[in-house]
Amino acid sequence: MHCSTTYTGRAKLLIGAGVALAALAAGAHAESIKIGLIQPVSGPAAYNGQNTVDGARLAEAQINASGGVLDRKLEILLQDGKADPAESLSAAERLLDRDQVKAVIGAWASSATLAVMPLMQRYEVPLIVETSTAEKITEAGNPWVFRISSNSQIDADALRPYVVKKLGLKKLAFMAANNDFGRAVVSNWTRVVEAEGATVVAVEYHKPGETNFSPTLTKIKGSGADSLVITSDSSTLSNIVKQSYQQGMAGMKRIVTSGFPAETIVTLAGKEAAEGVMVQNYFAPHAPPQGKEEAYAKFAQAYRDAYGKQDQGVDANVAAGYDAVRLLAKAIGQAGSAEPGRIRDALKQIRFDGLTGVLQFDEKGQARPMQSISKIVDGKPQLVLQIQ
Repeated sequence: MHCSTTYTGRAKLLIGAGVALAALAAGAHAESIKIGLIQPVSGPAAYNGQNTVDGARLAEAQINASGGVLDRKLEILLQDGKADPAESLSAAERLLDRDQVKAVIGAWASSATLAVMPLMQRYEVPLIVETSTAEKITEAGNPWVFRISSNSQIDADALRPYVVKKLGLKKLAFMAANNDFGRAVVSNWTRVVEAEGATVVAVEYHKPGETNFSPTLTKIKGSGADSLVITSDSSTLSNIVKQSYQQGMAGMKRIVTSGFPAETIVTLAGKEAAEGVMVQNYFAPHAPPQGKEEAYAKFAQAYRDAYGKQDQGVDANVAAGYDAVRLLAKAIGQAGSAEPGRIRDALKQIRFDGLTGVLQFDEKGQARPMQSISKIVDGKPQLVLQIQ
């Protein structure tokens, strides 16, 4: 009888300990605040997507090293959207349904982001748009969408006073990705350059990931164009830059739109091919805005230390991923809750001083990052103009 009582007591202790351990495990699991991240880490846009992931992971590590958010760990869950609408939609479904994330960052490409947006509204979970620029993303009236990148209309309007008078673009040819992003850039740029007295002499669309642009470039070369405006993912546009150089078009004014990093173009196209190319920046590590010099330097060094890329500078995609995670962390902190509706309410009121600018959202969920134009000279970008 005594033995039975002892055994029962031990059993109760063991059961109690097991319950306590299970509760601790459940509590530890519940402590993390899950954030979804949809990026192309395979396919034509993988270079850009991986850089965005690197920036997001760096922010995640720094936030958690400082105690997390609301005394809880921030956990970034990555899904490969491949910059494809169907793949990105499937990725969002997994994050929302299976992982029950509290917010999502993505989905890099405009067409992919547009595909994901209705699902975010149905699940009532905030979406931070980190790079997509098609204006219909914030024109759609989705109350769960907040974009920290610019859009094609804002870009074109910001550049309007400069495209002809400062940059000297008079007869333009466009080579643009055949998707929402590329078509929006062509439409908005055409609107403003024609208003400034320039003419559009050629518009050529391509599939992202195409590699042979020789026939198209030959056609543009014979069109009378003095300027070539390029809009695509980094790998594809760098191919265009390289092949335009090989076809003797380096004397033509070549400009890359929508915040693609000059450093990336030099890396992928080569120093000689990239010489003279102008790029529109949302983040220019080579020319920090006044007062942000120290913040830029610390960020760049932290990135190099984290990834061992001492010979590679940070770019706009790294900064976008970094700012998106830090913005969400601040919103969760201000909300005092990781409940998606509370996060959304905090985002509506937030003022976040990020690497890409002071980010505040208007009634459509659109922020306005800094903008500038740089020119690649001797393999390095040099600031041409700062746009306020």
